[in-house]
Amino acid sequence: MGGEWQNVTLGDLFNVKHGFAFKGEYFVDDPTETLLVTPGNFAIGGGFQNTKPKFYNGPIPEEYVLRPGQVVVTMTDLSKQSDTLGLAAVIPKDQNVWLHNQRVGLLEFEGRMASDPRFLSYLLRTHEYRSWVVGSATGTTVKHTSPSRIQNYSCSIPPLSEQKSIAHILGTLDDKIELNRQMNATLEAMAQALFKSWFVDFDPVIDNALAAGNPIPDELQARAENRAALGDKRKPLPEAMQQQFPSSFVFSEEMGWIPEGWEVGTLEDMIVLQRGFDLPKSQREDGCYPLMVASGQDGTHSEYKVKGPGITTGRSGKLGDVNLVLQDFWPLNTTLWIKEYKRSSPYHALYLLRSLALEKYNAGSAVPTLNRNHVHNIPLPAPPKRVVELHESQAKDLYRKILFNVRQVEQLSKLRDTLLPKLLSGQLRIPEAETLVADAV
Repeated sequence: MGGEWQNVTLGDLFNVKHGFAFKGEYFVDDPTETLLVTPGNFAIGGGFQNTKPKFYNGPIPEEYVLRPGQVVVTMTDLSKQSDTLGLAAVIPKDQNVWLHNQRVGLLEFEGRMASDPRFLSYLLRTHEYRSWVVGSATGTTVKHTSPSRIQNYSCSIPPLSEQKSIAHILGTLDDKIELNRQMNATLEAMAQALFKSWFVDFDPVIDNALAAGNPIPDELQARAENRAALGDKRKPLPEAMQQQFPSSFVFSEEMGWIPEGWEVGTLEDMIVLQRGFDLPKSQREDGCYPLMVASGQDGTHSEYKVKGPGITTGRSGKLGDVNLVLQDFWPLNTTLWIKEYKRSSPYHALYLLRSLALEKYNAGSAVPTLNRNHVHNIPLPAPPKRVVELHESQAKDLYRKILFNVRQVEQLSKLRDTLLPKLLSGQLRIPEAETLVADAV
């Protein structure tokens, strides 16, 4: 470690300010640009996430409006392992107004020893700091820390110039990770829009009907008018693809108006769902294959049961989440997975199942349960296999890019987690780390 490093307590560098108790009566489900920062915004391992936004529509005390770049810490943790207690996150620069909520601390640097906020956000991810915070936490089911416990932590820090360099190195990796995630969100939105356009709104059929001068059913008139109003911006499919769709609709008692040539069927005509496999925790071994539970991935295992890509959804506990797994995986017994794609594909079935709101088919009482025999009987318009295959060819290209980005995120995250403790302990020189990062990004 360089001789210029200095022993400090975190209280020498910042003060931790408590958040404001915003009233629950102003929490809303409809999206707003004003959101509360909650413990759920802290990713395991550190960093900011917004997977479950908490929208707010009420009075806003100006002193509790957060600015991009400010550092916050989580003061409360509901998880058994205290996964995020005391971890730091940086408020993102986006279109949202982020509010400093209770159970979250804000680092205030005014009047303290000069330091780099982003560097400190990484210092608050180190194993030594985490051990201090978790070890001194109060509570049993819910763990709590406090400003004084955080501020009493002792450590060594480099000069300010080195702090900035370390923050830049680790921040470069995190920025690229975030960019890849944003790109994947865009690609997934494109895939969802493609499914909706073809299989819900029937846009290619409407386009063909408009071109042929065929009548449009009253129920689809508004959509047809919107398509016609787009004019040259409508961007119809290439002619070879467009010809795979009919130019008229037929009426069915079960489904209403559907494209001519499509059949009225059930979910079981499209896919076959199967219960997941038992795997006691005592027999699980970390490996390269995702373990899928009702809510998504929960760890890894050294063996797989199903070849990817595949689809899982909740069978017991949490219902409604539908997940695409791009690699080989092990679906646990709290899931249903698609055993057979009769007239579907993984990329088609993903959005088909999401469109069904499976949570409303709960057949349990104390524990939410999804009975596959019930959902197999859901009536659906069944497109010809060739249309599903055409959709798969389009969606697969999008998910090929998504998989590339996911794997790069995994590599960059591993590199960041390797460099972080070495840089923050002085074991690795900054030029060496800069070279490793330059090669990676």
